Amino acid sequence: MAEQSKEYDLIIVGAGMAGCVLAARVAEHGVHPKTGEKLRIALIEAGPYLERTRNSGYGDPRWRKQVVQTQWEEFSHVPHWPWPYGLKVVGGCSLHWGAFAFFPFDIDYKNWVDEMGIDWSKENLRDAVDDVTRNFHVHEDPEEAYAPCNRIFRDAGRALGFQPSRYKVARHNCIYCGYIGGGHACKYDAKATSVWYLPAFFENGGELISDAEVLQVTIEKQGAAGVAKGVVYRRNGEVHHATAPKVVVSCGAWGTPVLLARSGYGPRGALGAKTIVDNPNIGQNLDGDTSFDIPVLFDDNVKEAGRGTVGGFYWFLDDPKFTDSSGRVRIAEDLTKIVYPHVAAVSEFAPAYGKRHMDFMRTANRRMGWITISVTKPPTNIKGSVDLETGGHNYPGGDYIDKRMKEAWDVAIQVARKMNCKYSTRFPKTFKGTGGLHTNGTCRAGSSPKNSVIDQNFESHDVRGLFIADASSYPRAVSCNSGLATATMGVFAAQRIIRNHFTRG
Repeated sequence: MAEQSKEYDLIIVGAGMAGCVLAARVAEHGVHPKTGEKLRIALIEAGPYLERTRNSGYGDPRWRKQVVQTQWEEFSHVPHWPWPYGLKVVGGCSLHWGAFAFFPFDIDYKNWVDEMGIDWSKENLRDAVDDVTRNFHVHEDPEEAYAPCNRIFRDAGRALGFQPSRYKVARHNCIYCGYIGGGHACKYDAKATSVWYLPAFFENGGELISDAEVLQVTIEKQGAAGVAKGVVYRRNGEVHHATAPKVVVSCGAWGTPVLLARSGYGPRGALGAKTIVDNPNIGQNLDGDTSFDIPVLFDDNVKEAGRGTVGGFYWFLDDPKFTDSSGRVRIAEDLTKIVYPHVAAVSEFAPAYGKRHMDFMRTANRRMGWITISVTKPPTNIKGSVDLETGGHNYPGGDYIDKRMKEAWDVAIQVARKMNCKYSTRFPKTFKGTGGLHTNGTCRAGSSPKNSVIDQNFESHDVRGLFIADASSYPRAVSCNSGLATATMGVFAAQRIIRNHFTRG
């Protein structure tokens, strides 16, 4: 039984890395353009809101990031999307990201402006980057926090003629305990997440509707185009309607195109008679990186107690035949991360059984790590797509990706030799179809509806009042991990939406 429709000024679908950030900033700074009053905003999330209680030593629980803990049973009731990168929970992927904090690089902004004809320059996004830098507490780890393995990797890179850069991280009050399992779960809640923006949302009258699956965005056809009218969602087994003149979809690079297609907005060739508004770009232009980890093993302990969990070092290898950083490769360390016993036990370094195996396991977690190689910025002709029914994705990869990964592997092996450690020689024959990580671009921004879905103000080319702000908005892949770039999309979209729609007069 459906309840009476509830009215809002703005509805935001998805409370993940971008959605929480956008909701907070619009609630804080936006006003009704006619009355000047605070906006009525609904933030709708398919999963639960894991509220915390105050604990000694943890400070104000509103500001705790609520990460996936090392006690995984806390999240046993959290549902998952049927595709990766999709925790159904308030905070979304920001709850289990690795906190390696990359913003777009100079070449990324230039690509966006030059290739798609939009004004997403470094200067125009500067305030959004500054906002995220402050709230996520982006910084370099102090030199005192580095373990021997970090310095060994850095020195090996320098000896080979490279200039390693430090990772920046997004953490508050990290005690470098070493208990960031898999790079994602933080025992002491040091990692920053988008949940930290929510107090500003609540303090300015925002309404969070959690455990509510949005079934569709309501789109009314107007000629060949359309206008957004609200959403339909299911909560506690009941169907609810909510109306608003403005709807923002922030469901991620895979979830956003699926929801739009379910709403009748997408490629006519895929939607057929269900099409309300046709745009062949929805679900296309999937961009992302391709990565591979090379296990290494040192003879001695290289992870000092109390000095784990730092970001470490990396450098880029660019393909000289491209001027836009296409084919950019990152060589990085992953040496201080926890090595779980079951991972060490089945590694190629471990003896098969017996006392030798037991002796190995006593020290393996202090001697083992990985060198990571990634093609972070594929050429523009390598794009994938999202299945608009299942959320699955297709990413072709190709001979060029294989070539660049082999070149990166050769460099990584030189680094391993310089570090005087054992290293794995296993390497895939091909990476075809295995890339497309840190996905983005499936509803990309551009000046023309012929090759994009939204304009430079995040509004749909085809559906008035419909906005898209998340990783799917990227015009093209950024040079590194996409977490903070997505949070920046949330702030930047909020600035544009406030300026154009929620300013007095």
